[in-house]
Amino acid sequence: MTGAGEETTKRTEAYAREHLANERTHLAYVRTSIALLSFGITINRVGLYFLEADKKAAEVGPRSLLHDAVGVGVWMVLLGMALMGWAAVRYLRAYSDIERGAYRPDRTAILIFTAAIFLSGAASIVWLVSS
Repeated sequence: MTGAGEETTKRTEAYAREHLANERTHLAYVRTSIALLSFGITINRVGLYFLEADKKAAEVGPRSLLHDAVGVGVWMVLLGMALMGWAAVRYLRAYSDIERGAYRPDRTAILIFTAAIFLSGAASIVWLVSS
């Protein structure tokens, strides 16, 4: 037979594991957001650098690859910012759900973000093939 103290310890350990898992998940989203922000800024700045370095590239037409790369960089920064905001909201919701003992995964938000990233990838393929 287990004592009341042992059951309390097991519940406390499980409770701590749930919160630590929530924090690890949040940090994974933060790392991904930072990567998107950093890479978006890099693409944007490199595109602008090459546009300035080679004025002929700017005269190629209204939709040269370098102009598009600048826009792709901005899009990645916006996506990184959105992911960072969503990560914070998700963390706080999961935290309060764990506290209440009523945690349920948010499938809608995951599907929306997955669809947004998938559509971004599909648009990138169209952009690469058409350019």
